[in-house]
Amino acid sequence: MSAKFSKKDNINHKKFYFWGVVLGVAVTLAVMLIFSAVLLFSGIDRSFAAPFATVSVAVGCFVAAFFTSKKIGDKGYIIGLMVGGITFAVITTLSLIFGENGLSVNTLFHFVIIMLSSLAGGIVGVNSKRSKKYI
Repeated sequence: MSAKFSKKDNINHKKFYFWGVVLGVAVTLAVMLIFSAVLLFSGIDRSFAAPFATVSVAVGCFVAAFFTSKKIGDKGYIIGLMVGGITFAVITTLSLIFGENGLSVNTLFHFVIIMLSSLAGGIVGVNSKRSKKYI
């Protein structure tokens, strides 16, 4: 099945990627706020902050890929991998700028988690009942 894409379709896709990543960041921040409130009020050890942050990013990436692939409506696995790659690049760049640690084995672990959750979100989003195809 070969489809010709016009410039208008390409612009719509870029818009969906942008808003998908923005939504993913917002969801990540919301889940991090919830986890930080749980840590603050329940007295859970602070050593759980890093796993909670990883889970928050995974949830945000899943939602971002789900939204984007649902809007585009085709090739959810590719959309999920693209959203995951963009998110990983942004997070890694920010952590290199603001953090004191460089790239490590933990970075590879985060890459795998982000890519798998984005891949799952893209596949689930494109196969959900009301995915809208804009092509």
